[in-house]
Amino acid sequence: AQATFFAQSREPLQACAAEGGAGRMGVDRNAQDAIAKESALQSKDAIVKDTAVSVRANFGLPDWLMRTFMTKSGVGRSTFELMQLSAAPLLKAVFYLVRRLPWRFKNMCAVSAWKLWLALHRILPASIFRRGISDSVSLEVHAMHNVMWWFRLFPCPIWSMRFALSQLSMNFPPQGAPVEWIDSPTTPGLRSAYVRVLPPSEAKPRVLLWAFGGAFVAGDVEGNMGPAEHYGRKLGCDVFLVDMRLCPESKVQDAVLDLYRGYEWLLQRVPAENIVMLGISSGGGSVVRVLQLARSDDATRREYFGDRRPLPPALPQPAGAILLGAFVDYTKVGDGIQRNSAFDWIVSPRVVESIAELQNELGGGAHLLHLCSPLLQDMTGLCPLMVSVSEHEGLFDEDVALAAKAKAAGVDVVLSATPFLCHVFQLFSCYLPEAAEEELRIFEWVKSKGGVWA
Repeated sequence: AQATFFAQSREPLQACAAEGGAGRMGVDRNAQDAIAKESALQSKDAIVKDTAVSVRANFGLPDWLMRTFMTKSGVGRSTFELMQLSAAPLLKAVFYLVRRLPWRFKNMCAVSAWKLWLALHRILPASIFRRGISDSVSLEVHAMHNVMWWFRLFPCPIWSMRFALSQLSMNFPPQGAPVEWIDSPTTPGLRSAYVRVLPPSEAKPRVLLWAFGGAFVAGDVEGNMGPAEHYGRKLGCDVFLVDMRLCPESKVQDAVLDLYRGYEWLLQRVPAENIVMLGISSGGGSVVRVLQLARSDDATRREYFGDRRPLPPALPQPAGAILLGAFVDYTKVGDGIQRNSAFDWIVSPRVVESIAELQNELGGGAHLLHLCSPLLQDMTGLCPLMVSVSEHEGLFDEDVALAAKAKAAGVDVVLSATPFLCHVFQLFSCYLPEAAEEELRIFEWVKSKGGVWA
């Protein structure tokens, strides 16, 4: 069921705006987050699905049984850590080989395995095989849960995250659209990709600027090529995938600068109204920070980028931006992340631990994390935003607060929240009907922007 909540009053939202940005003027962050969440969910632009059912974590297993696998001193946890440590050399060799297999072959294997797995779930007892977060989800979600859940038991080192996120094109193998590789003129080794989905024309093309995710420590252009081309074909536009540096080798500001320069390069080819941005997780946060910096003054950009040169100029806003489970507050591991990591297949407790260990390094020191966090900056003057998120993923609270703060600043915002799914579930649209439905809502939102996108 889908329900649209109409705001009875704008006063709570306006009160949130009057208090100023989160973390400033002595405002209590927890109280402000609660106001923002309530305001965003009651907004007339919020799409929230019915969640009036109970939820279930860890197959419904008792806490006392799971504790040994989740606590740092647990015997079960230590056992899985030893297993991965012993298997690491073999895993790295397998990952090396898998990276070199053709995308279509990997897709064929994945789809065949998925069909068999789904068929098994259709014939075996529901009491055993339908143990996902809620009984109300599709059979496909239960089946995906029964695969993805087990990864939370193992450590999540950066090398394994980078492999996993390099394989997203397995779900949507590239269809052969011509690709123009763009080498960065300022950062050796960075290669962005312009995918020509549209046939040649004298008219300026529509372009989707794609910012990959990976908590700033993982993600790449090639692994996102397939999903990006899929979106381009559905929207009838070219796609520009911007390559960005990763942490801990670089800093968050470096990744944002790479995206900023990518946007600046694209504006030399097409006007701003022909561009829609899409950011996944940390890529969503980077998109928001680029939008904020693009309409700021030189002093603000100089403060953010520091001694990175040349200092990029102010830029016009694009037609809109799509944020998929955007990661927008780097100052803390919030209550929402802690709470929903029990349900989230992607942002699991082990992933949270891995990122938390690097948190202070992301921006070059704890004192810079506030400056890096898009949620804690001014939202005035941003282009229209669609914030798409799961109600039971780790970043739900951040994204609700982001939508509320942007709306309070006068930004055209749509918040679309889907229950019972994982972080960036939208990328599973080829497997999960709930994800396919959300994908259609995203496409309709882009078309609603009018102009060349209508």
